[in-house]
Amino acid sequence: MSKATQALREIPPPLKSFGGQKPPYPAWLERLLAVPSEAGSIEVEGADIAWKAWGERGKPGVMLVHGGVAHKQWWDALAPAFIENRRVTAIDLSGMGDSGHRDVYRMPLYAQEVRAVAEAAGLFDNGKPFLVGHSFGGFVAMVAAMEFGEALAGAIILDSPVRPPEEQRSSSPPQRGGKVYADMETPIARFRLLPPQPCDEVAVVDHIARNSLKPVEGGFSWKFDVNLWGKLEYQRRDPETLRDTAKCPLAFFRGADTTLVTDEIWSFMAETFGPSTPMISIPEAQHHLILDQPLAVASALETLMQSGWGQR
Repeated sequence: MSKATQALREIPPPLKSFGGQKPPYPAWLERLLAVPSEAGSIEVEGADIAWKAWGERGKPGVMLVHGGVAHKQWWDALAPAFIENRRVTAIDLSGMGDSGHRDVYRMPLYAQEVRAVAEAAGLFDNGKPFLVGHSFGGFVAMVAAMEFGEALAGAIILDSPVRPPEEQRSSSPPQRGGKVYADMETPIARFRLLPPQPCDEVAVVDHIARNSLKPVEGGFSWKFDVNLWGKLEYQRRDPETLRDTAKCPLAFFRGADTTLVTDEIWSFMAETFGPSTPMISIPEAQHHLILDQPLAVASALETLMQSGWGQR
């Protein structure tokens, strides 16, 4: 293990010092969390898929896809910033958040869930919507671009490392979760980001942690399917195939200080996808850029979507 990796693993959970108690929420976050939203659910291949939407139906659409074992509330500090101009929807992928679990998870089926929710939430009511995915959700967005990109204005991928096939992970991440806690305070204090990183926006992390738990017999447990990674049909992704078969424009964001999309990987992505593909680094942000700099990310996304990119 490298010294850098060891140092990351030694970073304390962001909420540890609060002991599970709610930290002060800044006024800007309270305002965004108070924005009215709509909740919905739709069945896709035998699983109920939950979603949340902000803004009026009939406005141009934006679909948000969270990362691995995350959920739709990860976008709560960002999504309401769009609603003046757009209808914004966040999904809970199956096996995560408030959505149902499956015996087997497949990336094309995740893409199918995204399209079904976008249709149910009215994102196609005003032309083609944009699709935004973070981390694991970025890979879902890439598959969606190949599966039904002709129906999308563009797919924007946030801090998802696109590596050569021989450098990609050959197995699923280790199993997590499953423990029952007698109270909410203990798991909230232990909640950590993966990969580990500090986060100055502790109120945003606290909001996410509280919405990551569900009541169960004997106390509380994390919402996600503890066997998710073991039930995911994993396959390596060929970057050139993605580039050549995506049916909509692609754009890539990263946190400027991310440990996942390194400068070497970023250069490979820029070379693979070419100079016409937007490549945007968000300053003072790590892998979880939507938590580190939610308003900066929202501003950059809106600027890109209004720029005329994604009109092919």
